[in-house]
Amino acid sequence: MSQIPGRPCPTCGTHVPAGQRFCSNCGTAMEAQQPGSQYGGPPPQNFPPAPPVPPYAQAPAGQQQQYQQYQQPPQKSSLIAEALGALGLLFFLRRFRPGYRPRRQSSGCCGCLVLLIILLVFVGIPGYFYYKAHPTVINQIQNQTQSSSNNVSNGGNSSTPTTQPSIKTVNINQQVTYAGVNITIESVQQSTAFADDNSATNGVIRVKVKEVNNSGQDVLYFFHDFTQLILPDKSSVAPTNALQGGGIQNGITRENWVDFAVPTSDKIEQLTLILGTNQEAQIVIPLTGHANLSAFQARTVTLNKPITYNHLNYTLQTVTESWSIANKQASAGMRYIILAFKVDNPNSNTLDDGSVSDYMRLMAGGITNSPVSTTLPLFVNANTTGTTGTVTFLMPANNSAYTLIFLATQGYSNVQVNTDFTIQ
Repeated sequence: MSQIPGRPCPTCGTHVPAGQRFCSNCGTAMEAQQPGSQYGGPPPQNFPPAPPVPPYAQAPAGQQQQYQQYQQPPQKSSLIAEALGALGLLFFLRRFRPGYRPRRQSSGCCGCLVLLIILLVFVGIPGYFYYKAHPTVINQIQNQTQSSSNNVSNGGNSSTPTTQPSIKTVNINQQVTYAGVNITIESVQQSTAFADDNSATNGVIRVKVKEVNNSGQDVLYFFHDFTQLILPDKSSVAPTNALQGGGIQNGITRENWVDFAVPTSDKIEQLTLILGTNQEAQIVIPLTGHANLSAFQARTVTLNKPITYNHLNYTLQTVTESWSIANKQASAGMRYIILAFKVDNPNSNTLDDGSVSDYMRLMAGGITNSPVSTTLPLFVNANTTGTTGTVTFLMPANNSAYTLIFLATQGYSNVQVNTDFTIQ
């Protein structure tokens, strides 16, 4: 193939045919044709070096680096991302290694992945929420694991004693109310172990209780969740076992016991029983047998104060301050205030008593709260007397002066009615 005579452009190096005055690529004017070289081609060209960039066109020091950092901000290290990246790299190297031949893959890996997702959804997520609601479950598992380890270290023999070791008993016979259930601490026993419980073998405190549920509702609680013992060194231990750990139905009376792993060197009289979680109003019971628990008892005052509102005649009969109501313990720093009413309707038509949350408030210490529950009916029949019910409020503790407010609200009354009372 013949070569077209010409020469390269002195500026961009593009081949320019002979006789053409300007470069077809950059437009540079071509100089007069020099004599060809001894090999018949165009004479060699000596291209001048590119002129240096003038100072005014140069970027300030560090500016280019700054721009690059802005374009690509540093990435935060992520263990998950690094693990996924490593797995992806291993997969790439395995699949594209020399001599690799693709083959039909088994569905076993996909099946395992689907199974893991199902287990996460149906076991992991509910387990997480159960742990949040029952934070002591980890302690229970640890106690059981420790007990199992003790059994193994003892040669695999059962830790339950064949004969009952000696027992020390301190009678308590004091009653408190938790979540609406009357709990009598009958006695506290101490031994190295109990024949009917192998959860602890190096010292056990057994708290014997009687539970009576006359709250009107079934109560669901677990001693493992709301009970603890405070030891002489101010540390706390959760129960290791209970005779009946579940809730108690309404109208049921039962005997029960709760065991704690406590060294025998700690004396019963040095221990304190706590009923209630850290988020609840806790009942503190020193196990001396003669502790003053009056602060934890409900207090009731009789008022019989008349109130006329919405054409109905109310009588505020009694007010009770309590640490609990049916199936609920008051929040930490709070108390339940339970108002008992009698309502008469002297009118010839049935009146709508409505929802108490619409028109009734209780104020104490500058705090005004709405009711949390009520048993008052929505309607009061015409020409009837003696309709009864309660309205319950959750109020800050350590108050004695209260104001019951019937609001001036549309659909009930145009006049607000305030009633003051005290709980001593």
